[in-house]
Amino acid sequence: MAFDFSFDSNNRTVYVKASVDIDLSSSLEAMKTLLSDDQFSKGVGILVDIRDVDYAPSLAEVFNILQSPVWRAIVGRHRIAVVAGRPVQFGMTNVLARRSGEAAKIEPFYRLEEAARWLTGSHLDDVGPGRHLANGDVVLPGAQ
Repeated sequence: MAFDFSFDSNNRTVYVKASVDIDLSSSLEAMKTLLSDDQFSKGVGILVDIRDVDYAPSLAEVFNILQSPVWRAIVGRHRIAVVAGRPVQFGMTNVLARRSGEAAKIEPFYRLEEAARWLTGSHLDDVGPGRHLANGDVVLPGAQ
């Protein structure tokens, strides 16, 4: 399986760890698997860890995700934190987040601990590129 799922019922979070071989198809399949799991109820936060993979969706793939019924079934009902390992992953997650609309609660991160804190509500207002500059993370050129 391209993704491993681990539920934390105390924090109402699911940790989704990507393996080395993922693509758009396996990502959509993982979303379907998540939706079909009885432990995955409204309000459960999703922490997606893609640090160990080389894949990042293209802009065309981001638009395919946005049009997917499975994405629409998830996006408005769950906070989603994506932990990126590369700037392109961070950037494409940001594109996905911004194109998903105002109801979407999606944020890219470089640090797992920071993503987990945001997901559980510890730092709800601490979002955007400035957060990463302040923490010394790598930020795409031109970010404020």
